[in-house]
Amino acid sequence: MPEEIRMPAPNNRTDHRLDLARRWRESGQSARAFAQEQGVTPWTLYYWRKRLVGGHTRPTRRRRKRRSAPAVSLAPVQVVTSDGEEGQSDVEILLASGDRVRVTASVSVETLRRVVQVLRTPC
Repeated sequence: MPEEIRMPAPNNRTDHRLDLARRWRESGQSARAFAQEQGVTPWTLYYWRKRLVGGHTRPTRRRRKRRSAPAVSLAPVQVVTSDGEEGQSDVEILLASGDRVRVTASVSVETLRRVVQVLRTPC
């Protein structure tokens, strides 16, 4: 017949754990040895010892401050086809300042990457 597992009621759990911390303190044993005998982790003993010394109050959780993502502003995009070669067309970028950057379809990816990096860099 399987051994019956008895869990203390929620209100009794706190009392049970605090009693466990008291018995550990009185035993003079190391946390590791006592925890092993009781079937708990040493960290459980440390936690409940702290609660025993500081009172029965529940610890308050520290909330992390949310990091605000940098604001991203999107610009409307208008696709315009030209009468150039089939599958080849220029790209025109209209900046928020009103300036236009026109890039030919034959530009290398590396050159376009450098242009974009320069445009992103504040003056």
